[in-house]
Amino acid sequence: MRVAVVLIGGDVPDKSLLEGVGEADLVIAADGGVRIARSHGLPLHVLIGDLDSATEGDHAWAVAEGAEIIEFASDKDETDLELALAHAADAGVDRIVALGVEGGRLDHELGNWAALSRRMTAEVEIRTASGRATVLHGGQTLALEGDAGDIVSIVPTGGDAHGVQTTGLRWPLEGETLPAGTTRGISNELLGEPASVSLVTGTVLVVRP
Repeated sequence: MRVAVVLIGGDVPDKSLLEGVGEADLVIAADGGVRIARSHGLPLHVLIGDLDSATEGDHAWAVAEGAEIIEFASDKDETDLELALAHAADAGVDRIVALGVEGGRLDHELGNWAALSRRMTAEVEIRTASGRATVLHGGQTLALEGDAGDIVSIVPTGGDAHGVQTTGLRWPLEGETLPAGTTRGISNELLGEPASVSLVTGTVLVVRP
């Protein structure tokens, strides 16, 4: 499995969230996300975006690290994160780990979540200080690991989620619809292993706070 890490220009995450990042096949900084790589001394393969958030020092550090610099005009339709995700997709990775999604402008943060929730060929995991979320689309199944009592929340995003099915959770969902905006899937609990979440159509975030 080929893994890409996408560093976004939000808050620099705690070191505890960087598990496995150094071994990733591809580390991409979306503009200001270069601060995360520089702060933690991570390898960096690509710096992409209009580079209006990366400082001169960040840019010089990325060049010294041997990163490929892909600069776009500021007058563009895509955010820097969308450009980074497209680059990861073109590289044919199977999994994307996103860091730095939170912090900064609220519109940027909401846009980050929206972009990461779009259907891609790669599995997407989002790591934040308050938990981890996996994006799950129709036709996919996510196996859950953990201890009995661990919290699992299922949040529909981008519309209704249909045919939501769970196993190994305290309050099961059996092929049900979670309408957009519902909180019904919040704060479920693992009974133990094995456990899973799947759905027929739509998109959900499976959150482990």
